[in-house]
Amino acid sequence: MPYPDHLQQKVEQAWRSPDLEVLNELRQAQFVAHNIPLTRTEGTRPGEPLIAESPRTIAIHESLQRFAGPDLAGKTAVDLGCLEGGLSFELRRAGLEVLGVEGRAENYEKCLLVRAYYAAMGGMEFVHSDVRAFQPKQAFDVVVCSGLLYHLERPAAYIAQLARLTKPGGMLYLDTHVAPEDEGLRACAFAASLSPLKTETVEGVSIRYREYSEDVALPESSIDNSYSVWMDAASHLEVMFAAGFTRIFELNGYFGAGEQALKQRYCRRYFVALKP
Repeated sequence: MPYPDHLQQKVEQAWRSPDLEVLNELRQAQFVAHNIPLTRTEGTRPGEPLIAESPRTIAIHESLQRFAGPDLAGKTAVDLGCLEGGLSFELRRAGLEVLGVEGRAENYEKCLLVRAYYAAMGGMEFVHSDVRAFQPKQAFDVVVCSGLLYHLERPAAYIAQLARLTKPGGMLYLDTHVAPEDEGLRACAFAASLSPLKTETVEGVSIRYREYSEDVALPESSIDNSYSVWMDAASHLEVMFAAGFTRIFELNGYFGAGEQALKQRYCRRYFVALKP
């Protein structure tokens, strides 16, 4: 990703002359998902690939360049369910003004440490809120909903909220699990936690879905619902169209050979939806 020079300089400034107090706090914090760089050789999850190197991050960066860029200066983004702030950091590093929304207090505290460490970069804020209750006064040029939708019990209704959060001419990046068909269930790594396929109508749209058993004690699970709903791939498209997105793209090519088998095993899809 070719980061804007002035922002990359701020990042490297933090690496050269770190706030040692914040750096020590980051070293002691237990990051469970995001390996955010702290120096040229150190990150928040030692031994793991950096957040910038993950296929998900690369897909987001390339989507920004194609659909929202190439100049992102002055444009806004919201990172919903931002976890430990890794994607928020990458969105800001790409040039966007970013607001990360995180419901778990322990994750939110790590986000604040990341913001403090990269204070010179600016343009990165966080709010401690359940995404279902998040009601900002403004919409955003870019909405990132990554690893979140499948933790909700009413995902179809939340996609309508995503549309409201997206400015006209804006872009939604949606990375989520989808419910497999019966013939693909055996290959799915989550089969034991998924219900049989069900059907219902939500706001005039017929959706097919499976319920997924959640463990709220896990740091990357739902906050308070014991089950969530995974819609099938076609239902995601229909709900997004109904919510007002007019062009929807499914992204492929970020895992190389064997990608389709990998997606079948983890029942995962990447979508980009554009609002007119």
